[in-house]
Amino acid sequence: MSIRTRAVAIGAATAAALALTAAPALAQKNVITVTTPKSSPFALNGIPKTLKAGTYTFKYVNNSGIGHNLKVGSAATPVFSSGSKTVKVTLKKGTVAYECTPHKTMMKGTIKVT
Repeated sequence: MSIRTRAVAIGAATAAALALTAAPALAQKNVITVTTPKSSPFALNGIPKTLKAGTYTFKYVNNSGIGHNLKVGSAATPVFSSGSKTVKVTLKKGTVAYECTPHKTMMKGTIKVT
C-alpha cells in the first residue's frame, strides 16, 4: 500500500469517526428538558416561552413521586410518577398549549412559535 493510499484510507476512517461522534450532538439540538422536581411537585420547569417552528423532542423528567405527564399540543407522554419520558412534536407558527393532563388547572401554559 502506497503512502498516498494509506493517507486516503486514514482520512476516510477519520471522517467516518467524526461523523459518528457528531451525530449524537446533532440529535440533541432540538431536545428540551422539562422537569418537575420533588421540592416543587406541581411545577413544569424548563419550558421556553418562545420557540422557532420545527420538530422538537420534549424530555419530561418527573422527580415528584406524583403521577404527571407532559402534553404539548396534541402529543403527550403517558402519566408516570418517576423517571423520564419523551414526546416528539412538530410546532408550527402560532401558539401551542402545554399541560399536565391530570393537573391541567395548575400545570399549564403556552409557547409562542415563531
